[in-house]
Amino acid sequence: MEVPFANVKHAAYSGSHGTQNIELEVQDSETYEVPAAMSRPVMSQPVRANVPTVFHEAMYDPTSKAVLDGTYVHMSRGILNGLISQQTSEMYRSNVAAFTGMHDNLSYDSLLAGLLYRGETLLVNNQYIYYSYVSFLDQHGNSTTKTPMRQGRAFLTTQRLLMLSAETTAGANLTKFGDPKKLPGGYHVETSCNDTLHYMSVPLSCFRSVELYASVGVKSTANIHGQAPCCCGLCGFFGMEMCLKHWSVDVTQGQAHNDRYITMGVIMPPWGTRSFLQMYLNPSVPLTTTKDFVSDLQRHAPGLHDKIMPEAGDGQIG
Repeated sequence: MEVPFANVKHAAYSGSHGTQNIELEVQDSETYEVPAAMSRPVMSQPVRANVPTVFHEAMYDPTSKAVLDGTYVHMSRGILNGLISQQTSEMYRSNVAAFTGMHDNLSYDSLLAGLLYRGETLLVNNQYIYYSYVSFLDQHGNSTTKTPMRQGRAFLTTQRLLMLSAETTAGANLTKFGDPKKLPGGYHVETSCNDTLHYMSVPLSCFRSVELYASVGVKSTANIHGQAPCCCGLCGFFGMEMCLKHWSVDVTQGQAHNDRYITMGVIMPPWGTRSFLQMYLNPSVPLTTTKDFVSDLQRHAPGLHDKIMPEAGDGQIG
């Protein structure tokens, strides 16, 4: 099957709540032969699901989860977390009631068709990586350099990493303002429901490193607070227990975690900016598929295998 295709060197498309922006850099239009693997659906694609009607903590982005976990520093953590949960749930219910989508109901197959170059084929056994969040960080891994991508699918090909988000998404953002341990510092909550279309491609020649991290488990935390004795410690030298510093413990908090992400060092197009692309994987993605993704990326990205370090002790440098 042949389709007309503009030779897109770099493209970025985003749309939300009916507002759409597109930037394309194209060369002469050509007609490309679509590989047999792409002349039929790569996978059966479900119709876009509605946003969840009830908020739950899994909707927080990774940065917000870290902020929420950091509230343990407050002695009033239980009251604070209860208030954050209550306010976030109320705001989210309001978002759901007012939410409307773009109603185009585009599938990933229809978006992916025609995007491949001549001779470009899908890797990872024609499978995609389902991600929940993609962060774009500076070369130090600290500051965000561009708008994150919400849940979508990553397709690794013989030439590029294609990232497509074409779903209704819901989420929440929790940040600090001032110093929350001092007045008038506190926390800022933001919730949202979006119908998002976002496409991005990164050539494999831009990749410089790849790191896979996966951890599943459970942890428990508790705060143990010190309290001054009633006599302010003036009688402590008598050895009386009631005149010594008192200690109390909060209720133990248990929390399960399922953290899986791939961090890739990238010379980011179009201006060659040093960046880290951090892709958080959906818990449903099998670890074997993740391993295949990393293996194929290392095999086909020139910057990941062109310079191989010498064995320890051989006295030679590349």
